[in-house]
Amino acid sequence: MDRRVVLAGLATVVAGPALAQQSGAPSTMQPGSSASPGAMRAGAQMSQADVQHMQQTMVTGMVARETSRIALEKARNADLKQFAQFEVDEQTTLSEVLTSMMEPATTAATGSTASGQSGAAVPHAGMAMQMDAKAQETMQKLNQASGAEFDREYLRGQIEGHRELLQIQERYLASNPQNREHINVTKLARGMIKEHIALLDDIQKKMG
Repeated sequence: MDRRVVLAGLATVVAGPALAQQSGAPSTMQPGSSASPGAMRAGAQMSQADVQHMQQTMVTGMVARETSRIALEKARNADLKQFAQFEVDEQTTLSEVLTSMMEPATTAATGSTASGQSGAAVPHAGMAMQMDAKAQETMQKLNQASGAEFDREYLRGQIEGHRELLQIQERYLASNPQNREHINVTKLARGMIKEHIALLDDIQKKMG
């Protein structure tokens, strides 16, 4: 799958509600809106499975994105450096999509910021997501590593992270979700993640 096609598809999800609003068409996803009927419907449709999927995808994706920012500066392998740019671009776009989907229901549905507890919260644009201890350790290792050691550590971390991201998408799709818009975004993300796993496997084979 062409990465530009995936990015265009995800970007359309972000832009769609704004275009619908400008044309006067009803929308179920309007970032920043707290009173529109469409936004209220979106909030009502957001299940705990939806919230959990978004939280897990955004936090795990944040680790992949931030380690890739380091790789843009430190990776020596040309394929890895190119992959790092793909990862930064796509995780940034995916995060924007999920944030735009969550914002209408953030305060109405939960009245709280994300805490990772059941019934607690929907992450949103102003939420400070935090990495867990394992992710922080990975970041520290990459900051300290250099040369071939850095390339190996970055590659290993990306393979593990993408397998985890894929499992998150598969679990959500297997949970019989009802939000069609969320399902479509998840399927796009799953295709992107599978493509990245294939790219990483190829790079690993070349590196030996």
